[in-house]
Amino acid sequence: MAASPPAAPGRLRLPRQARSRATFDRLMAAAAELLAERRFEEASVAELVERAGSSVGAFYARFGSKEGLLHELDERLFEAGRASWKEFLADERWARAGAGEILDAVVDRLVEKRRERRGLLRALALYVRSNPESAFARRSARLNRILVERLTALLETRRGQIGHPRPAEAIPFAIQIADSVTRDTIVFAESALAPRRADRALKAELSRVLRLHLGVKEV
Repeated sequence: MAASPPAAPGRLRLPRQARSRATFDRLMAAAAELLAERRFEEASVAELVERAGSSVGAFYARFGSKEGLLHELDERLFEAGRASWKEFLADERWARAGAGEILDAVVDRLVEKRRERRGLLRALALYVRSNPESAFARRSARLNRILVERLTALLETRRGQIGHPRPAEAIPFAIQIADSVTRDTIVFAESALAPRRADRALKAELSRVLRLHLGVKEV
């Protein structure tokens, strides 16, 4: 794919006509599929539009550049992630759960989602590393804050089950541990293929680390 100048477009206006919207959705789906197979810089617009049954002209008319496409994918991922974590960590969902059970569920979800979206997450993470002041980085930080705030709120109501003397500091650090481990083990692993037993082992060990860090007591 030919290099294109960095761009930081705002939120794209979705096409209103059904035919144009269908083309837009096919391009987005093809991009996510392609990024699951190879690095962003290795993907070509020609291959993308062929998969989407579209044209190079249609691609640039809608996104302007490769970076424009990546911005749109990131925006969609952020909106989906924000809604998903808020729903997943809603108080009523965990009314009868202990602190350990909640931590195990968060770890399970992180591993599953990162495995599912590995290619796209890798492309976005690499872009953030080279553009730390970008909208990508700000959205990533906002999503992390949502997770920290919701998990902290849940676990602080279970203070008697947590042995760490400073849970308000320990919980964000626990999330940082989970984020770093799953990112390096899944997103940046050399191979996209991992046996399911490897993910099960990762979940078990990571849950154990977080429980020990927070001093979770069994109930």
